[in-house]
Amino acid sequence: MGFKVAILGLGLIGASLGLAFRDSSLVEAVAGYDHDPDTVEKALEIGVIDEAGGLREVVDAADFTFVCVPLEAMEELCSLIAPWLKPGSILTDVGGVKSPVLDWMRRLPPMVYAVGGHPMAGSERTGVISADRYLFENALYVITPFDHTPPEVISRLTRLLQETGARVKSLDAATHDRSVAVVSHLPHVMAYALLNLLEGCPEGSRLAAGSFRDLTRVAASNSVLWEDILLCNRGEVVASITGLMSRLDALRQCLVAGDRLGLSRCIESAQKIRQDIPQLQKGLLPVSYEIIAVVPDRPGVIGQLGQWLGEQGVNIVDIEILRVREGDGGTIRIGVPTEEAAETAVAAIRQQGVTAWRR
Repeated sequence: MGFKVAILGLGLIGASLGLAFRDSSLVEAVAGYDHDPDTVEKALEIGVIDEAGGLREVVDAADFTFVCVPLEAMEELCSLIAPWLKPGSILTDVGGVKSPVLDWMRRLPPMVYAVGGHPMAGSERTGVISADRYLFENALYVITPFDHTPPEVISRLTRLLQETGARVKSLDAATHDRSVAVVSHLPHVMAYALLNLLEGCPEGSRLAAGSFRDLTRVAASNSVLWEDILLCNRGEVVASITGLMSRLDALRQCLVAGDRLGLSRCIESAQKIRQDIPQLQKGLLPVSYEIIAVVPDRPGVIGQLGQWLGEQGVNIVDIEILRVREGDGGTIRIGVPTEEAAETAVAAIRQQGVTAWRR
């Protein structure tokens, strides 16, 4: 018999977990709860969960309970379900901040094992209809157990999470919160500030090109969710903003003084750090090697790329249309899992008379 999994909150993350777990041979059944009946109905319709019910009905038989609600609602929900959790079961969450969550989890009954969790994957799209079976594929999934959590509990949760395709990493809560303040929370703050800088500047909005849109894409994410995250981690986020302001001021001073050498040092330092970050990654871990192909604009060309690589035994793990000119051609970015596969892919594409290179 497999595990029984309960998912409380059937938004993007909860619903995507449900799809992944329902595909797993380790899981017998996935039960779901959401305060919105329409969301529950849609989750059943598209196969996110096997069954639905009230809170007690969903959690009392579960071997794993995933709390997938906004941070603002998590403390109350954990307190509410505490008496109904199955002894020996594991309760975990998906919140973007971990220190306060672990404080709430300390109040759970001692016969229940609590482990903080944070999948470093997401989308600006929200809701159950945005569920993605492969949302966590190759993503970093951070867990933050207590010091006293038995190793076999961590191993059991890790094994289940790996069924989603995620790469599981254990961190203490403080290290997690400090790190995500810089690599996740601060970029959202920057996007909000940049977009608000356009207020009253309609020409700027019309001139905004790809780099600006890419930089501010995260501002389209769920606003209530991000209000909760930023407030829950406000100490670390404020420290990160302070650090950013210091570096912006250093750049400002270079410009005021006309200091080309100082400006060059700032830019080159940033470029070196950027080069050390893998080009294709979800979370903090590299997942593939990158190829660029310049293809003609004709029907089926992307399928042909897949066919050419498939004939050479090369698996595509990521693909994106970077640029396109109708009637002429476009630039495609392809991710493959190994360096050897990248070399094979480039050779296979070039054999077809198409320009391609490693990036």
